[in-house]
Amino acid sequence: WLDFSLTGMTDAELKKFMIEEAGLGLNEGVQFGPGGEGYMRMNLACPRPVLMKALKQLKHALEKRMAEG
Repeated sequence: WLDFSLTGMTDAELKKFMIEEAGLGLNEGVQFGPGGEGYMRMNLACPRPVLMKALKQLKHALEKRMAEG
């Protein structure tokens, strides 16, 4: 579980950010019930290079968003 609650994005904004800016298809926390708001689920059951690529994409997208203010 990845906690994005401090980003200030709504769940809809977070989903759009993941797809359009990070290029990732993660599971929305709200799909799993109350308390999932602001969270995304990342499946780690994948080859290490795939995981590393996804984490780099996420890092780059978050850094870009923070720089834009």
